[in-house]
Amino acid sequence: MNTPRQILAKAVTINLLLLHATNIALGQALFELPSGPKGPGSFGAYHTKLAYDPAWDKHWRVGDHPDIVVRFSDGGHRFVFWRGTSYIPCWITENGIWYTNEFVERRGWHSPNTEGCVEPMSDKQCRYSQVRIIENNDARVVIHWRYAPVDVHYEHPFIDDQTGWFDWVDEYYVIYPDATGIRSITVHSGGLGKWIEFQEGIVINQPGTLPDDNIQAGAVSVANMQGEHVTYHWDEDGGPQFDRNPSRANMYKINLKSKRGPFAMVAPPQVDGGIITPYLGHNDRSKFNWWDHWPVSQDASDGRGAVSAARPSHTSLCHIDLPKPPPITCYGPFAGECVIRQGVLEWVTQKEAEMSLSFFTPTEMSDSLLVAFDYADLWTSHVSINLYDSQDNHIEIDLSEYADELSLNDSKFKRFEKKIHLPDYEDYDEFGELREIGIEVPDSDEKRMMRIDNLRFMSDARQEVRLNSVFEFDLPDGTLPDDIKVDRAPGWAPYLESDNKITKLMLHGLTTKNVEDLVPYARSWVNAPPISMKSDSLRNADYDKTQVAYEIQVEPSTEDETLTFTLMGSADTPIHNPCLVVHDWMPDQFELLIDEKKAEAGRLYQVGREKGLEGDYCIVWIEMESIRPVCFELNPIGK
Repeated sequence: MNTPRQILAKAVTINLLLLHATNIALGQALFELPSGPKGPGSFGAYHTKLAYDPAWDKHWRVGDHPDIVVRFSDGGHRFVFWRGTSYIPCWITENGIWYTNEFVERRGWHSPNTEGCVEPMSDKQCRYSQVRIIENNDARVVIHWRYAPVDVHYEHPFIDDQTGWFDWVDEYYVIYPDATGIRSITVHSGGLGKWIEFQEGIVINQPGTLPDDNIQAGAVSVANMQGEHVTYHWDEDGGPQFDRNPSRANMYKINLKSKRGPFAMVAPPQVDGGIITPYLGHNDRSKFNWWDHWPVSQDASDGRGAVSAARPSHTSLCHIDLPKPPPITCYGPFAGECVIRQGVLEWVTQKEAEMSLSFFTPTEMSDSLLVAFDYADLWTSHVSINLYDSQDNHIEIDLSEYADELSLNDSKFKRFEKKIHLPDYEDYDEFGELREIGIEVPDSDEKRMMRIDNLRFMSDARQEVRLNSVFEFDLPDGTLPDDIKVDRAPGWAPYLESDNKITKLMLHGLTTKNVEDLVPYARSWVNAPPISMKSDSLRNADYDKTQVAYEIQVEPSTEDETLTFTLMGSADTPIHNPCLVVHDWMPDQFELLIDEKKAEAGRLYQVGREKGLEGDYCIVWIEMESIRPVCFELNPIGK
């Protein structure tokens, strides 16, 4: 018997095969995803209208400048906000491989009106996805992306009954000339206690290419702040477990078939919690997963597996601090109604339904499994225990084989306990590490309720399979399964947090370096060099992690004075391409001296000037590294 999720998967596959045959018959043309003129260009952000497939372009009701391209002077790589990705920002390598760090995603079943994936990826027409340039100068670019996560029916999660407000997200991207920067993510929501995903490493495959054409087999390299590192390889079984991560790993690089590769990093976790994790599995014709419901597609789909390279597709590789699922989830449209009352779980169903029991980490299984639980009001013996491994292989244990040991329609609790010999079941030879157990019940002609307590799953070594929680359900009446808290080590810590708002920060960019060589950059942000002010006109100076920059305030009317200060670089607090944002100091011209030596403008440093409502400011980005103290002088010319 197929599980509900397999029924859906088979239906999708059949439809895709028919669609694939149609595309071949029509001789569908392949259009490269657009990112502007090839090659390097003057650093900066440019409003434009990126042209794609004419048949796709003609439906967009937009003006002449809906998209944004950030170009760099030292290569053909760029950073793009395009309608075809729902303005989800993408790094693009010099040879046209796209990559994104994703967005904020919510679970559809956590709100009564939403379903599936609730995310900007589902906003096919960019109804709630908006992008604007905040700063644009030679020293840096700042772009604001604002969006409301939606499902494919444009339903919003966590709608406030009184105000009508729903989830919104503000993301600010500060990008520097070396193709690095920071992503500042702020979620506004009335449901912050529910599952939120902030990051996923996703490669976008151009039409006509498979994931393997773009991604190296050693796809992801992971490192910690000490430079300890490991590279994980994909094979015919798909993605590996990230079970060799260095202690407190906090950064990774995606190894593409290109000169530059994308990286992402966050502040290191307080304890060793394994916050960088893989996206497991693979699809046909590839070592990697790949789907083509995004980008470009206007279909109301949030999970369509690709069967050909005729369309652009995407491949998910890894996460930073993926939230652990609640220990029990009633699966999707087959959920039924689950609630805890009087210390037991009540499960009301009518349609075929499956309850999912999740694990901290996939568990190596032996030849047998002890299944044990207390039950009451069981109305059918056709209950299946579905075992899923990391590749979604499936073993189905039909408890109707033990019907004579089950008591039906009895309101008194009974105990079912059976040692199952797994090699007796089909697909056992292909089965890997156990990651999920599903309890499935069939259709009924009316609503039925069964009660469950004291769930236990034991290997034949008598070691308990480590679920996310001990399922004894000794919780207050009315507790929903999704409200069961999961104990976990501190991971990607918020930068700011309140009752209805949370902000997280992430460094990202494109680099030619190995992941372990990014450690000085990470240290310069996590432990920024202290600044020592040498000029009386310098009133205040602080490092701002949200900008990767020093905010410097000078006394009024001192723009003719030289500003002198020292960054106290060291091995633990290295100087790495520092940025200075100097307020109320706007000389017409100035020179930069580094340890009393004049630096060459336009080569060693870039200057930007911005006008602000509360005052103007000058931005100086300096391309240099040091592990010793360095003195800087900003000296007005012609004073």
